Amino acid sequence: MKRWELVRSALLNDIDAGAFQDGRLPGDFVLADRFGVNRHTVRNAIKALESEGALRVRHGVGTFVADDFVSHKLNSDPRFTYKLLGQNKSVKREILSINETSVEPDIASHLNIAPSALVTEVRSTSFINDWPLATGTSYYPAARVPGLATAFEGMNSPTAALKRCGIAEYKRKWTRITARRPSPQEAQLLRISSSSPVLFETNVDVTPDGLPIKYAFSVIRSDRYEYLIETNE
Repeated sequence: MKRWELVRSALLNDIDAGAFQDGRLPGDFVLADRFGVNRHTVRNAIKALESEGALRVRHGVGTFVADDFVSHKLNSDPRFTYKLLGQNKSVKREILSINETSVEPDIASHLNIAPSALVTEVRSTSFINDWPLATGTSYYPAARVPGLATAFEGMNSPTAALKRCGIAEYKRKWTRITARRPSPQEAQLLRISSSSPVLFETNVDVTPDGLPIKYAFSVIRSDRYEYLIETNE
């Protein structure tokens, strides 16, 4: 790993831990002295973090932790308790629609239901500080989670809604992540150009006995999001 990459990794850990007072990084000379490298190496690390959306550089003013960048720990916990890097704020979810419908055979197979079986379809968009982060759709087998639409009344939390339906425990079975361009509608919801790349995530959640209760896909702004994968579980 190159020196600037080591500096980038260390700074990202500091950002995640909220180590910088008022969200402002020390100057280049201070950071260079800390890591035992030259200013050029520090600037390369900062430039990389800026391009990833983790930092904001205000020329003549300083370098600051971005307040709209999210790190998501990817593990078996399906709850989307996002954390803003360097801050303790939650991402807000807005439910766009809830309907009962049938689904395509591919989705039905992921849920282990007949293609003609009904599901509860929940469309939503997530925001950071009123800026859109992700938009997507979740599908819950209606027979396994009866009354889910009613359970969502007055709340935007799938975990809380499932708990109202008697499902207190569930876990992530798998997550698949790819990249693509957004559709015109997705670009509009996320307030980005249709040429901007997005992350496309699909996943399945299951009950403790392995029964699928949710299939979902999300379209996520790649300039404000990263996945943190831990291998020590």
